[in-house]
Amino acid sequence: MNPSEKIEIEWHCRRLTEDYVHYADFQDFDSFASLFAADGVLEIMGTRRTGVDEIKGHFAGREPMLTRHICTNHRFDVTDADNAKGTVYLMVYRCVGDYTEKSDPIPHDRPAFIGHYVDDYVRTPDGWRFARRILHIRFVRES
Repeated sequence: MNPSEKIEIEWHCRRLTEDYVHYADFQDFDSFASLFAADGVLEIMGTRRTGVDEIKGHFAGREPMLTRHICTNHRFDVTDADNAKGTVYLMVYRCVGDYTEKSDPIPHDRPAFIGHYVDDYVRTPDGWRFARRILHIRFVRES
């Protein structure tokens, strides 16, 4: 595999991570779930969901909240033409309540938590998708 092919794969993986936080923050849960392979895995706070329907179910019954996910330190390792691995650092601001995108600015002093994702990416007939995404939280705001 030549360097240009690796860069293209890294671009697709980065776009997945950016779409993930965009869809989560703007509560487009159908698009969010579509970022995973049919048998993809999402593990958040010890809860593992497998498959697009279970992943979409992550949001069912969740208390109302407004979030902003800040991702940085993207690192990708291309395994082969159809697979890659990565880590992405994450900082999350979260306000629980009936806030909307039309609400006035919300006073907030620090992130709810900081951590990183460990990812496996796979090329599918529909394009690049998450095969597995696991969130590891390292710092959490004290209540």
